[in-house]
Amino acid sequence: MSSSKHQESNSGEPREEEFTQEKDRAQDSTAQDAAESLAEDLVTEVPEEESAEAGSEQMWQAKVAELEDRLLRVHADFDNFRRRTRQEKEELLNLANTKLIGELLPVLDNFALALQAAESSGDAGSIAKGVGMVYKQFFGLLENMGLRQMDPIGQAFDPSLHEAVMSESTEDREPGIVIAVMRSGFYFKDKVLRPAMVKVSE
Repeated sequence: MSSSKHQESNSGEPREEEFTQEKDRAQDSTAQDAAESLAEDLVTEVPEEESAEAGSEQMWQAKVAELEDRLLRVHADFDNFRRRTRQEKEELLNLANTKLIGELLPVLDNFALALQAAESSGDAGSIAKGVGMVYKQFFGLLENMGLRQMDPIGQAFDPSLHEAVMSESTEDREPGIVIAVMRSGFYFKDKVLRPAMVKVSE
């Protein structure tokens, strides 16, 4: 009887060991399947992430290219505007110079006539009269353009209008009064074009 029980006990140990091995193999198989499944998922997700990153990079590259193109267009438009403005300014300046020279031509003609008269006639009075007429014509032309001559005699000295080059003691004038003009000063459209050189009383 004891021998039989011992045999049964011995025969049960292999079955328990086999069950444990099968259980371990099943667990290993389950773990391997899970690992393979996880690997497949990772392989599937990585291309999706790489694709998203590649798409995002392409989008930003397209944005940068668009901004660069717009910047080049704006720069080209500004260059064209600057060139056009410079050309228009030059054309206006040329037009103004052409008008001025055209209006000065009659003065030049009268100077030529005065010189011819001086050469053909020794009369100093006639020469002075001719030159005076030309001067009046020329000054009248400049007045029409906005030139105005200063008349500072008897006025108080003003450094913004006058340049004192001489001084003189006088009994009939208080100090600091313009008593003589050494070189005429001019306004151009109410702005000082050139200050007058004057003599001032002490």
